[in-house]
Amino acid sequence: MAHLEALAPEVSLYPYSNGKRTGTRVKFPDTIAFSGMNKPARFEGDITNLEVTGEIPCDINGTFYRVQPDHRFPPMFEDDIHFNGDGSVTAIRIKDGHADFKQRYVRTDKFLKEEEAKQSLFGRYRNPYTDNESVKGVIRTVSNTNITFWRGMLLASKEDGPPFAMDPITLETIGRYDFEGQITAPTFTAHPKFDPDTGEMLCFAYEAGTDGSDCGVDIVTWTFDADGRKTEELWFKAPFAGMIHDCGVSKNYMVLPLTPLKMSLERLKAGGNKFAWDPNEDQVYGVVPRRGGKPEDVKWFRADNGFHGHVAGCYENADGHVVFDLTVADGNVFSWFPPDGAEPDLAGRQRLSSPTCRWIFDPHAKSGIRVRPSIEWTTNGEFSRIDDRYVTKKYEHFWQLGVDPTRPYDFARCGPPAGGLFNCMAHYTWDAADEGKVGRKDVYFAGPTATFQEPVFIPRDGRKEGDGYLAALKNNLDELRNDVVIWDALDLAKGPLATLHLPLRLRLGFHGNFVDHRDIEAWQERRAGDLGPVQPAKEPLPWQKALAANGIGGGRNGHMNGTPNGH
Repeated sequence: MAHLEALAPEVSLYPYSNGKRTGTRVKFPDTIAFSGMNKPARFEGDITNLEVTGEIPCDINGTFYRVQPDHRFPPMFEDDIHFNGDGSVTAIRIKDGHADFKQRYVRTDKFLKEEEAKQSLFGRYRNPYTDNESVKGVIRTVSNTNITFWRGMLLASKEDGPPFAMDPITLETIGRYDFEGQITAPTFTAHPKFDPDTGEMLCFAYEAGTDGSDCGVDIVTWTFDADGRKTEELWFKAPFAGMIHDCGVSKNYMVLPLTPLKMSLERLKAGGNKFAWDPNEDQVYGVVPRRGGKPEDVKWFRADNGFHGHVAGCYENADGHVVFDLTVADGNVFSWFPPDGAEPDLAGRQRLSSPTCRWIFDPHAKSGIRVRPSIEWTTNGEFSRIDDRYVTKKYEHFWQLGVDPTRPYDFARCGPPAGGLFNCMAHYTWDAADEGKVGRKDVYFAGPTATFQEPVFIPRDGRKEGDGYLAALKNNLDELRNDVVIWDALDLAKGPLATLHLPLRLRLGFHGNFVDHRDIEAWQERRAGDLGPVQPAKEPLPWQKALAANGIGGGRNGHMNGTPNGH
């Protein structure tokens, strides 16, 4: 067939017409979302004993998990976005100075339906009105945003649907997880938090009222104790239907940053985007009691327009006020979701500043008052991480991907930096004596042909805050290949202790975590005993049952099953 293709203009073989896929040819769109470092990898496999430069510290014994969007099949729409890719989990198992690699897709309900059909069946990002009719009633989450460890399982999650449980050793998908039937909401955060003192999981969901696609203002927060029992559940309304991606938790409160990236059901039904940026709306912060709260106890504080990044730390100071730190950009970071009626401003994203902002909230103040950050530290970065042993506590250290446009970048060899020019890994310390002052900065530069992905912190036993290692994926943009870099977390500028070389390219991922192998082994022992294996959801979600009652879809093993058809 190669000689026939050579005779025909390539444009005639391009399987997209008027923005929508036609025919059966397997080819991804010729767009920036599917090129360079973000060209689909579609890879599953194992590599034993990765090549290493330097020496992996022998006291590291655990697994660095991370997840990336990776479209299994070419999308239905030519202008599809990176965020819509199927979740694919990486496990870097480190022990005795050696490292092994494993990669597996999350077998979500969406994944299984498309695998059966051998084509994409789900349409635009978080828009069920653009899906193939055959998958109506199927949970459409791709579980591509975070991978966390909870009671012997991994939870692969994305905020548009329920989490999916996976085996931490094999990465086999166990199934949709509903906390043993304790929650029935259609959505679940990709950023649960874990209290290191109590063992509790603190989590939430937005757009939680009906089917997860109603563009509504319903929010729910939950607490699960160390034994997996739901101890708190609070439902309340947001001031507007926007995005709440991350959260912070202190000893007595959860903070929810509500971003003015607004949802519209009318826009969805017209086949458009889930979100549109509103430059005239405030950024808002909800302060929610962790225990015994009522809807009227939730306080909302407003500030000038801004786009929330990820949370560093959250704690209560001596005055009982909540200190909350995160990056806040001064414009629309998600340029592919422009204001209604506007065109995407891709170049505008590069002009944004993104300081780390410290907010101090009085949980007893009147709801609706306006606030300003007490500190705006010009870190110009994103994807903040802390020593997780200090979640809920006053802390000093945080790490962040940094953007430094003054450093050299080889555009001729690398082209546009996919995902942003995160060319530095930075370590910051707050002033230990005065929470109103910033402290020191320690930076490592990736070089003119590389960028970094989100770091994870690896603690050393019995040491002080921040004493441990930092690990992150490095994107070698000139080679289209990745490494895993390990530093002394308190001395990044000194350079890597070890670089693990992957002989392949991964896509740009979102989030990950390091899990100590002793924790995995302890839970394996408990799961092999009286606790029993992880139990996937046994019942469809309420909205699925409602559809089934009207003759749409069908229930089997807790899933809705339709018969995929061709387009």
